[in-house]
Amino acid sequence: MKRKSIINKLELAYSPFTNYEFGIVNDYSIIEKAIEQASLYVIAQRPAMSFENIIPNQEENILEFEIHQRNNPEILKCKFPYLQKVFEATGKNDIGIVINYHDKQETQDKASSGNGHGISFIGYENNKSRFLFCISPEKFLRNFWRDEIRCEIEGDIRTFLRYKVHYTGNTTEKSILKKLIGNSPLQEIISLDHPFTNNDLPAHEIVILCFEFHDHFEIQTFGDESIVDNMVDALTGKNSSGQKTIFFEAEKALIKAMQPGYNKEMFNNFPVSNVGLYDKNCAVVSYTFMDPITLYYENGQIEGGLTPNGGDVIIVMDNKSFKLDKAKSVRL
Repeated sequence: MKRKSIINKLELAYSPFTNYEFGIVNDYSIIEKAIEQASLYVIAQRPAMSFENIIPNQEENILEFEIHQRNNPEILKCKFPYLQKVFEATGKNDIGIVINYHDKQETQDKASSGNGHGISFIGYENNKSRFLFCISPEKFLRNFWRDEIRCEIEGDIRTFLRYKVHYTGNTTEKSILKKLIGNSPLQEIISLDHPFTNNDLPAHEIVILCFEFHDHFEIQTFGDESIVDNMVDALTGKNSSGQKTIFFEAEKALIKAMQPGYNKEMFNNFPVSNVGLYDKNCAVVSYTFMDPITLYYENGQIEGGLTPNGGDVIIVMDNKSFKLDKAKSVRL
């Protein structure tokens, strides 16, 4: 008798982006490329974030700033060197910054040093300007924990990465961005859910989190009576469950665990199903998040990135038991 275990580790394919950012993007190609392997997404809400006390230190080629979040007493104090590999910057040419504000009436001529939702970096050479890079608070933080940029951060970033889950979705026939355009749950959330703070619009608080595989592997064991051809098929991946199936199962597992308020089907009978992995004779199927985010809901929360192996784990055993296994290791 053969038995299969499927271990799934999920990570953010792109930094969480707000509905406001989604609405103002002119070129979706960069995001589309980043999330092309992602099918699972979560629509959530968190208090608005902003860059504050932005100070360019030209002598040391460092941009100093703080990240604030409404209703969050924690402040992140950051130092971000201009000379980054991601910029392709060598220090031979000038680099300028442009602060992006939610308030359209704010201009660079009378720019304040705060309340910015984005910072763009512009390179100047031979009287020509070239766009280098842009960051939102969450993009900056994701690049930091993934070691994609050089920077210093003083403060607890996890307190800024708590997301109230409203909806969990999955798409395999088209990209997540195309699915979100005209997406009725997203529009319903924007229209009906109240902002966490009265001075902010829901569009600045509602965020989309897109997930892809960090790791996905299947382990199969065989008894003495197993057929050789079945073992060969397992070794060559012929009977692999496939990404579409896994993401569909992950969606159902997350919906059952969190019961998001805007999902119509709660999959209360999961893992029992006529489709998916139910007939694959799986001993264990697990799902864990690798990023240091917290997804919280009415009756609990799922914490990711607590250890190098991830955080809390949703586990399905023998197509019967379903549980959320809380990580006990020390936080990163």
